[in-house]
Amino acid sequence: MDAPRLTRRDFTAALGGIVLSFSLAPKVALVQEPARLPGSLQTNRTLDAWLRINADGSVTVFTGKVELGQGIVTALAQIAAEELEVPLGRVTMISGDTGRTPNEGQTAGSQSIEQSGTALRMAGAEVRALLIGLAARKLGVSADTLKVTDGVIHAPDGRKVGYGELTAETDLKREATAKVPPKPAAQYKIVGKSAPRIDIPAKMTGGAAFVQDLRLPGMVHGRVVRPPRYGAKLDSFDDAKINAMPGVIAVVRDGSFLGVVAQREEQAIKARVALIESAKWSGGSALPDPAKMYEQLMSLRSEDRVIGEKDAPVPVGAKVLEATYHRPYQAHAGMPRSRPPARWPSSRTASSRSGPTARASFRCVPPSPGRSVCSRATSAASTPKAPAATVTTAPTTLPSTPPCWRAPSMGGRCGCNGCVTTSSSGSLTAPP
Repeated sequence: MDAPRLTRRDFTAALGGIVLSFSLAPKVALVQEPARLPGSLQTNRTLDAWLRINADGSVTVFTGKVELGQGIVTALAQIAAEELEVPLGRVTMISGDTGRTPNEGQTAGSQSIEQSGTALRMAGAEVRALLIGLAARKLGVSADTLKVTDGVIHAPDGRKVGYGELTAETDLKREATAKVPPKPAAQYKIVGKSAPRIDIPAKMTGGAAFVQDLRLPGMVHGRVVRPPRYGAKLDSFDDAKINAMPGVIAVVRDGSFLGVVAQREEQAIKARVALIESAKWSGGSALPDPAKMYEQLMSLRSEDRVIGEKDAPVPVGAKVLEATYHRPYQAHAGMPRSRPPARWPSSRTASSRSGPTARASFRCVPPSPGRSVCSRATSAASTPKAPAATVTTAPTTLPSTPPCWRAPSMGGRCGCNGCVTTSSSGSLTAPP
């Protein structure tokens, strides 16, 4: 007996229909994406990344934005104090510490209030609501009956509890929701009001106001020599002359990378000037003449677009004026040179901003009993088509410290009674 022959159409008709179901976005169906948060909360989503309530009722605020003279640290402190209902004087700002603050990328484009300010505003409102909720449970009242004044939560019957008393119960290691409404502008008491700038006193008294003012224990100073042209090759320089200058610790060469390290900053500056004068370069593409920069820019290919157009007809008798204006190239940057401090050796290396110059930290470490070397960590912006500076370190864990080990003095090199020498390439070595 032959088996019946069924076509796909006959099979479908016998079933009465087939329902097909599929997803064009299986990832979305299986994994729910977290809600988008405003400002820098989107990339730094936990409350404790931004705020800490201390036992004495003070507040520590963390921001990845840094003070460049625009007053941003003061403004962010005002925003946090406003939302938390604490006096501005009880707010301590931690800014740009890569080991403690949120990663907010760069400080540029007038976006600090938009990004960090928005995050602090929403986080502050949420933390205030959490503290009020804790106080409500502690006092046995409804949260909507409580009011906050200067970091103290008051109940209608006169009882009160301060923020500091709630720190043991406050868990800010939670993801922000950004669902608590911040204070309306009409209720502002701190934001929008003139406040003493946090950064001004140190600037006026010679204190540590910027990264350039940092002075770490045993810190030395570095300067980098730039080639005169892109792609230029370093042929030679007067190594002996530079090493004989006061305070010079090492002249560092790595291919066409050239730099100098000295005990004091002014010594590094003088040594760099001498290196520029003695260095011989070849090849590379010549840079445009600064006096003809405008003509050079106008000769380059451009992408033109209309930024405004007036459709109304020109009035009868109107006078048409045409003019071209240009000014010299100006960098929107800080006046002092940027420089990244580095501490080496360490389990962590903390750096700040990259820039055209560098600082290096030298530390005498005893790699084995009886001998010492000076470990070096240099950090610098890369020269076009030149390899970056190398980093050499020495071990720090030893059974004992050699009796001959000594720390560097202001006028000399670190080492073991003279056993550290400087090679012609600028690296620091120790004989056997």
